[in-house]
Amino acid sequence: MLDIPPESFALYPEMPVLGLPELTRNLHLLGGDYQVSGMQTAPREVLRGSMETLELRPGLVLYRTELQDLCTLRTSNLLYPGLKLCMLVQGSSELSYGRRSFVLGPGAGRTAAALVALAEPDRFTRHWQSGRAERKVSLTLMPEWLEANGVANGAVRAFCRQHLAVAPWRPSARAMALADQIGRPPEMAPGLRRLWLESRCLDIVVEALDVIARQPGATAGELKALEAQDALDARSHRRLRELRDFLDSGGADAMPLAAIARLAGMSASHLQRHFPKVGGTSVVDYLRQRQLLRARQALERGEADVAGAAALAGYASATNFATAFRRCFGITPRQARQRL
Repeated sequence: MLDIPPESFALYPEMPVLGLPELTRNLHLLGGDYQVSGMQTAPREVLRGSMETLELRPGLVLYRTELQDLCTLRTSNLLYPGLKLCMLVQGSSELSYGRRSFVLGPGAGRTAAALVALAEPDRFTRHWQSGRAERKVSLTLMPEWLEANGVANGAVRAFCRQHLAVAPWRPSARAMALADQIGRPPEMAPGLRRLWLESRCLDIVVEALDVIARQPGATAGELKALEAQDALDARSHRRLRELRDFLDSGGADAMPLAAIARLAGMSASHLQRHFPKVGGTSVVDYLRQRQLLRARQALERGEADVAGAAALAGYASATNFATAFRRCFGITPRQARQRL
């Protein structure tokens, strides 16, 4: 792990202290199933600083952090498929995408960025070290965004279809300056702020995609084979996105998989194969995560006790519910209810 000299990066002392619940805010934009390991009982205060997850456009998600670890542990969460751009502006960070591990920060042989393709859902892991600080900007380019912007072709398409492929990207000084600006945006009206952030993110994306486009790509025959193996037309993709929205509403909570597939206008096997492209996981796991999220919201609003929240999430056993809840959010149902 990296040791950070105190003078190299210090957070503002007035920055807030954060608990585990803050870490999962808007996590649905990137994935789900948040897990904590490395400690028997996680403290209420785990970080100092700020973080934000923002969908700038459908399929283009910005995650920015300015944090200092207050404890040593490990967290992980499931990520949807897509292209991942992670840039360290200050400090250091130790993280993994699936089996690909990175140590970002100063030092020989190290880099300030990672550019990784997730062709299928996989876990992101962050290794915490008490006292370590980071300023980091991460961008997710999901398949629908790449398709909508006409860049999911040639070498870029071939790269994105290689699970955990890594591109040799070393951001330019200009890209690092843009990441620095994104990390600390100016005060402005919300709509203008979003456009301001998107414009800078797109400049970084163009540079990163150009690195991929210049790499030797798959042959035309290899691309055709990949497309035939994993074909999904625009109409089917739209149906899956609409189905995902319906699952979010709770309307399918009591429906069997076959009925959900009929609703999407496809076979159950086709649905099982392709739903992770929009949901990041299987239909069954996605439904379970949505139910747990609604249960958590009911607990935090005081609308249900633990037993009622368990029933709301579809669990007959409060013990099983508590186990699943902690695995997903890193806190117990009782801790969530205490946030009232």
